[in-house]
Amino acid sequence: MGRDCACLVSRPGTAALCRLIITELPQMPELADIVGTGFAIDRGPFFDRLRDYLDAEAQAGTLDFRSADGQTQQTSAVAEQFLGMICGQLLWPQLVRTDFVPPDPTDTAIVDEAVALMLTRYRTGS
Repeated sequence: MGRDCACLVSRPGTAALCRLIITELPQMPELADIVGTGFAIDRGPFFDRLRDYLDAEAQAGTLDFRSADGQTQQTSAVAEQFLGMICGQLLWPQLVRTDFVPPDPTDTAIVDEAVALMLTRYRTGS
């Protein structure tokens, strides 16, 4: 799921399309609803699949989603954290830096690190 997301946000033209949508939103607020499903992290297909997977892992007892202060976190917040780590390194730099070139989609380092961070933080040890 992480690699699918990384491939999508690294695809040529994705950043340009996002910039266009952001630019047009003030004039066409309905655009957010029209294209939101494909671009919004909290409603996109990666998010739903990831949230369902994380729910299943939590039910199985392999992951425990607690904040640093011990409060239970919603699975949706954890899914946003994971996808945010990927998009923060692949999509956002494309939006704000014209000289940024995303890594080759076959380079899995960013996703692998995001997975390692999530497992270090939330794995139960069982």
